[in-house]
Amino acid sequence: MDSKSPLSLSFQAEKLISDFFAALEIEKNLHHDNDKTVSSALIYEKIRVALEYQEEHLILKNAIARILRRRYALALHNNVNQMTNDLINELAWSNYLNPELLKEQDIVKIKEIIGRNTLILKHAISKRFKRHELQKIILDWAACEIEEYLKPSRENDVFIDYAFRIYNKNLIIDGSSQTPEQSAIQLKSVIYQLLLKPDLPLIQFWLIKQGIPAWFSSDSEEIIKIAKSFDPYFNIIERVLNHHLRPRYVTFVKRYIAPFVLLRQVLLSKGTTLDNIKNNPRILEAMVIERYQMVVEAGRRKVWRGTYRALIFIICTKISLAFLLEIPFDKYIAGEINLVSLIINVSLPPFLMLVSGTFVKSPPKKNVKNVSAVTTSIITSDQIEDKPFRLVPQVAGGFEIFNIIYILFTLGILGVVIWLLLSLDFNILSIILFFFFVSVVSFFSFRIRNIALELAMKRSKDDAITSMMEFLLLPFIRIGKFFSDKFTAFNPFIIALDFIIEAPLKTIIKIMNSWLKFINAKKEELEL
Repeated sequence: MDSKSPLSLSFQAEKLISDFFAALEIEKNLHHDNDKTVSSALIYEKIRVALEYQEEHLILKNAIARILRRRYALALHNNVNQMTNDLINELAWSNYLNPELLKEQDIVKIKEIIGRNTLILKHAISKRFKRHELQKIILDWAACEIEEYLKPSRENDVFIDYAFRIYNKNLIIDGSSQTPEQSAIQLKSVIYQLLLKPDLPLIQFWLIKQGIPAWFSSDSEEIIKIAKSFDPYFNIIERVLNHHLRPRYVTFVKRYIAPFVLLRQVLLSKGTTLDNIKNNPRILEAMVIERYQMVVEAGRRKVWRGTYRALIFIICTKISLAFLLEIPFDKYIAGEINLVSLIINVSLPPFLMLVSGTFVKSPPKKNVKNVSAVTTSIITSDQIEDKPFRLVPQVAGGFEIFNIIYILFTLGILGVVIWLLLSLDFNILSIILFFFFVSVVSFFSFRIRNIALELAMKRSKDDAITSMMEFLLLPFIRIGKFFSDKFTAFNPFIIALDFIIEAPLKTIIKIMNSWLKFINAKKEELEL
């Protein structure tokens, strides 16, 4: 389209902008002017966030979940009022919110959320999950609900509905065995996943809101009924996330997600008004391109920030394991400390992480033209491409032989690496730690590279060296993803922080606050 020709917004685009700005009007701000921050708690929180390696938009939700799990584990689950007060106080100490900005109905709502979810947990019956697993799942969902209440983002719901209408208009589900309703929930959930980047508890909670409204009932009998049938309700969520056609939805949405990411950021910036955009839609187009450049620059900084945080995580956990496991094992089991294996295991993973962060590429320059063209098509005609996307999976002709070759190649790579390590006198523990950290680094590097290419409409062909390196590291990336998922679910260092450092620290702060309140009360008595 000629850059000088006039544009007119589609009805859907006008409605999006109007509804989006209206949703922003009712935004809460519970973080302003917080004087309840405690320095020790704030410092601890910053250290813990760095160690846990989590995305910034997940930090508040994860903090709430952590507090709820700790208070529940300390047998305070029978006292909802106490759990609520402790949650609010701890969030204030770490500067997540200002408790003085909470109204009475806010505290009542938080109590209702905690009370309902602890009631579910108390009566939950599951043949699939152990008790501690149920506790984590349900309290994580409670944290999602509390964060949503404290930081409502209705504009995200508006934007997801808009993106769904555009994508759905360009999707053909004929021959896929999907009903329109099933396709809608898959498509919306994938848009939510790729646009807002939720973790697993958040996307599970989002699916609960879409498909299990009884979960939010105020009727205790209905809540207990749900709890006693936990597995069937959980299966509703899993059927969506594990559907065999979900990868096709991901492929479709991911291909055109960049214009939606940029459009949402432009609207969030509040850099213009609806009237200005309606009078001159070119303003919106120009702002999207300007935002593109800003996001690319921010992406480079995010890559390095992610690299540094991954380095901190790897160095801290690797050195800890070296002193706790590897050195004692070498000394008392193997008979002597193998300095070669120790040096390689301590130094190689951070070095690989640093090198991978250095060579991460940004999207190619021609990508901005593709983004601009699709953005214009979206806001003027609700189209993302001329040819609709067919959901029916592509036939992978001839891929079977490649799968066999890839499996053999993977086994060969792993075998060669093990042979090299054995030739350097690595013992069984050193080999396990080597595979663990090299695999985790490979997965972190792969994930960080994807962050840098978030806005790429079409992935450019990598050079031969990069392609070969990624091919060689694919086995480690897959192993790293497995380790990362399992280590996130059970990280002994994080658990130790929660109960050895955080629990006593928060108890001391609580006692000190109570003491100060007592002293102030006595002073007021003397002033009478």
